[in-house]
Amino acid sequence: MSKREKQFNKWFINTKNGKKWYEFAFGPNVKIFQGTKDFDPLLEIKGKFIDLLQIHSAVIHRAGLDIKLVGDGLFTKEENLNLYIRTADCLPIIFYHPKANILALVHAGWKGTVLGISGNFLLKMKQLYGLETCDWEVAFGPCIDPEIYEVGEEVFSFFGKFNIDGITINDGHYFLDLEEANIDIIKKYGVCKIYRFPEKTYTSKLFYSYRKGDTERNITMGVIEP
Repeated sequence: MSKREKQFNKWFINTKNGKKWYEFAFGPNVKIFQGTKDFDPLLEIKGKFIDLLQIHSAVIHRAGLDIKLVGDGLFTKEENLNLYIRTADCLPIIFYHPKANILALVHAGWKGTVLGISGNFLLKMKQLYGLETCDWEVAFGPCIDPEIYEVGEEVFSFFGKFNIDGITINDGHYFLDLEEANIDIIKKYGVCKIYRFPEKTYTSKLFYSYRKGDTERNITMGVIEP
């Protein structure tokens, strides 16, 4: 078994010329690159790039080259099309359907999460292509540490209203775990193949974090190769 075969469905660190970044593989032809402070996939990888104007919504688009899309999710069946999103504490979510060969990247902050963007994506794919929600595989990129991500009572109320887990209360303060909240959502749709990310943005030296005062963004990129 090759090194890359052993690394399917697992985040692993890659290094080159002193640069360090994460990669993930949904099988041999679907690759995810998680950018870091050392490694910007937009500069390091060649090909066609598709992003969108992120607005903290639950809007999802099929990727296209002709227009600038507005929303927080992109999906494609096309090969050699590099989809990417930008985050600096919000949660990158990567969806892959092995039978339909569809790849999607979703940006989920607290607003997108409470609006149900991850569940909306699964339902959209069922409506468009008849794909059962339980057949998807999901990987998460880096987001802010839940012990750091304090939110207000209004956000706590929203999550309670929509019955989404992920907020804990400590000495009267509310702390949100974006990863746990989205796991709670997608598990309700029957998704069981879920792959967590090994680091968080605030405490890691590799990633930009808005809460630490960083103004740059981490790039999460995915591509279906031939």
